Amino acid sequence: MHPGRFVWLGYCLNLAAPEHLDDLLGDLAAVSVPVRERLRYEGPFGVGLYLPAQLARTLANDPAQCATLAGYLREEALVPFTFNAFPYGGFQTDGVKREVFRPTWADEARLNYTLDVARVAAQVENALGGVRDGHVSISTHPGAFGAWLSDRSLLRRCAEGFGRAVGALAALEGEGGPRTVLALEAEPRASAGTSRALAEFLVFAREVAGRVLRTERGHDEATAARLIDRHLGTCLDACHAAVEFEAPADALRLAHFAGPLGKLQVSNALALVAPGAHPASVATLLALDEPRYLHQTTARVGDALLRVEDLGELRALLDGPEAEGWLGADEWRCHFHVPVDAAALEGGLTTTRATADELVRLVATDLAHWHANELHLEIETYTWSVLPGGARTGDERVAGIAREYEHVIGLLEHAGWDRDGSALEARATT
Repeated sequence: MHPGRFVWLGYCLNLAAPEHLDDLLGDLAAVSVPVRERLRYEGPFGVGLYLPAQLARTLANDPAQCATLAGYLREEALVPFTFNAFPYGGFQTDGVKREVFRPTWADEARLNYTLDVARVAAQVENALGGVRDGHVSISTHPGAFGAWLSDRSLLRRCAEGFGRAVGALAALEGEGGPRTVLALEAEPRASAGTSRALAEFLVFAREVAGRVLRTERGHDEATAARLIDRHLGTCLDACHAAVEFEAPADALRLAHFAGPLGKLQVSNALALVAPGAHPASVATLLALDEPRYLHQTTARVGDALLRVEDLGELRALLDGPEAEGWLGADEWRCHFHVPVDAAALEGGLTTTRATADELVRLVATDLAHWHANELHLEIETYTWSVLPGGARTGDERVAGIAREYEHVIGLLEHAGWDRDGSALEARATT
């Protein structure tokens, strides 16, 4: 139906935290390659790479190691079309919580890390043949954690950081690198916690970024605006949108209101309908509280929303005067990434799979949501190590990830897309 258009589907590898190149190659060999084999897919196979800051800095400054990475990817026909530069480091260790937002975009360390990832992406993509009409997407957080905002000065400094990133990405493309879209990701309780908040922030950020490009890079107003359009966009995370009870069509419209949709992360949140009528299910959800990740929870009470930062805060509220409001809610939704094929979990908990499925359907059937000849979809279930039932490793994890792929592939095929082994050749410049 759409000759020359391609949907890239990959799995975000932030389910591991490689410190060295050998670790990264081991993750690809333990996850991406066996999943592809289980799916019996022989064409180019997309991957979402995660490079913690230390590894990104090493690779960005060592062409030999980048060449080794590119050689492995070429040999295995793996295509790193997207990168995750949200967690700076230590993502798979206890105590991450709100620290995942450090450094903020007001800190030069965040800019340097992101540009290291972009330089690695450019070296690897060029070694693999380059990108013609497509792009590389790099997801990142929207600036800072919301509780850290005391006034608009932090937001302004974050916007300046995004402007400097745009200038550097444009320069990198001018030197022969691929087009790279820095994709800002709304997350509950962040400085932009909803799709609407991110769209509103991007209007402000574009203005500030334009001023940075004019004063620091010497671009005129029209050129600055063009570069921002080309390099600053959004990453729509289906789990995050669902936690905030966003209608899929509204979330998608807002996601490219003030910039291109760099990628859609296909992910599920946990849900509990009528919590007051299901005390055992409430106990099951509270038992999922663990020391590694934030599990922001939102309750819908009619047209109103109640919010907490984490499950521990919710447990405390249920022992106090606010319990009636929470237990009388229509539904709770919790930021806990669970496999995208799962409609329900044990203990009476359901998932927001319908939101993710509808978002995939919308972007797969209406190319008005695209801004280039390719669409980036990334499955992101980084929680295998803390999912109920204990750590998921080896064959069990590979089988679970393959089921996630099969679910999303089924949605794409239902929308009229076919698996196409010529995608890599069509994407490359050679």
